[in-house]
Amino acid sequence: MPLISVSNETFNDNNELTSSILKFAIDNDYNNFVLKNFLNTISNIMKIDLDDIDIKKIQKGSIILEMEISKKTSSKFQKIKLIFKSMTDVMREELGKLKVFFMFMGDITSLKERQKGYYEIKLHPEWNHIYAHNHTYWVGANNDGIDRGNQPYYCPVGWKRYSLYVANNFPEKFKGWCICYHGTKFKYGLSILLSGLKTAKDKAHGPGIYTSPSIIYASHPRYAEIKFVESSVENDYFRKGQYMQFVLECRVHPNNIKKKGRETLCVNNQAIIDPNISNDTIEWLIDTHGKDLMDFNDPNSVIFCTGIMVRITDNHPGLLPVSKWWYAYDTSNFLNQEYVGIHYEDLTGKIINKEKCNIIFE
Repeated sequence: MPLISVSNETFNDNNELTSSILKFAIDNDYNNFVLKNFLNTISNIMKIDLDDIDIKKIQKGSIILEMEISKKTSSKFQKIKLIFKSMTDVMREELGKLKVFFMFMGDITSLKERQKGYYEIKLHPEWNHIYAHNHTYWVGANNDGIDRGNQPYYCPVGWKRYSLYVANNFPEKFKGWCICYHGTKFKYGLSILLSGLKTAKDKAHGPGIYTSPSIIYASHPRYAEIKFVESSVENDYFRKGQYMQFVLECRVHPNNIKKKGRETLCVNNQAIIDPNISNDTIEWLIDTHGKDLMDFNDPNSVIFCTGIMVRITDNHPGLLPVSKWWYAYDTSNFLNQEYVGIHYEDLTGKIINKEKCNIIFE
C-alpha cells in the first residue's frame, strides 16, 4: 500500500491553500500507462468529479503524476481535508492495485519543504542501545539523572533501540518530556516516520493519539504487527532471526497526556500485563488539540518519535514469558488475526510442544 503524506496547512483553518495538489508516484511503465483509465479509477476511489481535475504534470520513468482538484470550486481546503479524513485501508489497497507507492495531498510548496527536511533526517547511533543483561539494563524506574519527564521510565528489556536525530539541543527541547511507545503495522511505519501520527478514530478513551508507557503493552500484535522473515530476504541482519517487530519510541510533554486509561485488549483482571504499570493506567491518550495529524517535522507537535525499537526472535514472540498475558481468556481473541504472523492453531501447537523463543541481539 502507498505511503500517504499531507501538507500541514490542510489542518490549519487559518491558512489558505495556494494549491490543492494530488501527486502520485506510480510504479508503472509510462508506455503502458493509460491516463484516462487511471483518472477514472481515482475519481471513483476518492469521489472526485472528473471535471474538477486539472493535470499539471506527468513525469516519465516511474510515473509522477501531478494534478490539481476543485479547479472550479473555491473550497480547496475542505476538499483535500475530506479526502484525507475519508482515507481507509480499503482505499489504500485500491491505490496499491494501481501501483501507486506514494501520494501527496495539499500545497506543493509544503511538499518541497518537507522533502528537504526528510533528506536531513538521520540516525543518532551514539544513543543506540541493546536492552538486556550484559548490555544496557536496570531494574525498576531509571534514576540515572537524565530528564525523562515526571513519569517513571523502565528498562525495555529484549529490545534494541535505533536512535533518531531529532534536535540539536535535545535536552533543552525535550526538558520535562516523558517516554512512551506506539506500536504499528509495518505498512504504516515509513508513513508515520515521514508524515507523523494520525489521530485515532478509536473512541475507547476519546479522540487523540494512543500510546503506552509500557513497551510490553505496545508490542501486543494488535498494535505492533509481527512479521515472519522469509528465507528469501534473510541477510546478515536477519541471519538468525525468524520473527520481527518494531515499536516507535516517542516523547510527549505531560501536559498533553489527556488521560491515563485502562487497557483496551479485554485483559481486565485476568492477567498482569506489565509488573511496573497498572492495567488501569497503561494507555495514554495524547491531546492533539483538534489536529488530525501530528507531523514530527512540526516544531509545535505534541509528540515526537525519538527512536525505533526493534525485537528479532528465533521463534514466535508469543512464546516469550513476557507474552503470557496475550492468552488471557478474552484477550486471546486478538491472536486469530493476520497481524500475529502465524495461524493461531500453529502458535498454540508450539506452546503445547513447549517450544522456546530466544531474542536475537547480534
